[in-house]
Amino acid sequence: MRPTESRRSPSPALLARQMIPCIDVREGAATSPSGAGGLSDPCDVVGIAAGYARDGAEQVFLDIVDAWPESGYLPGLLGELKATGLDLLVSVQHGTLPSPRTCAEILTAGATAVSVSTSMVAEPDRVAQTAQLIGPRRLMGVVNCSGDRRHGWHTLVDGGATPTTVDALHVARRFGDLKVRALLANSVDREGTGSGYDLDLTRAMARASGLPAIASGGAGSAEQLADALRDGDATHVLVNDVVHSGRETIGSLSEALCRCLADEAD
Repeated sequence: MRPTESRRSPSPALLARQMIPCIDVREGAATSPSGAGGLSDPCDVVGIAAGYARDGAEQVFLDIVDAWPESGYLPGLLGELKATGLDLLVSVQHGTLPSPRTCAEILTAGATAVSVSTSMVAEPDRVAQTAQLIGPRRLMGVVNCSGDRRHGWHTLVDGGATPTTVDALHVARRFGDLKVRALLANSVDREGTGSGYDLDLTRAMARASGLPAIASGGAGSAEQLADALRDGDATHVLVNDVVHSGRETIGSLSEALCRCLADEAD
C-alpha cells in the first residue's frame, strides 16, 4: 500500500487512538452508571477506563467535578488508573488551576496533563507561571464556548455554567502562546445533543492557537467524528455519552469511522 493510500484509509486501531473518552467523576466514582458491558460496578472509574483501553483508546479525560479540597482521593485513583496504560488528562473544579506544587503532586501521582479552563480567564498570569514551572506540555487548555461563526464565540467558565464576555479565540491564542499540550474546543450549546460538533469552532480554535485541537460537544455518531477529523481541523475527538451510555464502544465507533473515511476516499 502506498503512503497516500494509508493516509486516506487509516486503520481502526489508529482511529481508536484519536478518540478521547471522558469520564465525569465525583467522590471517586463516575457521576452516572456506565452502560458498557462487562462491568461489575458501572460507576467504577478504573473499570470503565480499562474497557476503553482494551478497545484501543490511548487517552482518557477525567472531569473531576469536586472542588480541589474535596479531591483528596485523586492521587490514589490516578495510581490505580496508571495500570490501564492510558494517558490521564485531568480537570478538577472546572479547570481551576491550584498551586504549581499541587499540580506537580497530581502529575507525580500519574496524571499526564492538568486541564486548565476557568483559570485562564480568571487568572492567566497564574497559568503562565505554572506552565513555566512544570512545563507547558503538562497543561492542556479547555475553552467552553457558546455562539457561532457569524456572531463569534464567547467563553464560559465554571464548567460552562457562567457566561463571560471574553472572546473564545482570544483565550485560544493565549493557550497557543504558552504552547500547552493541546486545546479542547467545547461547544456548550451542543453538549448532550448528539447533533455533531461545531466544526467552525474547532477550525477557528485550531487556527487561532496553532495547537492540536480536540473537538468536543455533540458527538453522536461515527459520521460526526469523521466530519471533525476530516473537515474540522481536529486531531482528536472527545466522546462522552455516546460510549458511556453503552450505545457504542470505542471499538464499534472506530470500525464505523474507518468505513466512513474509506467510503469518502473511494
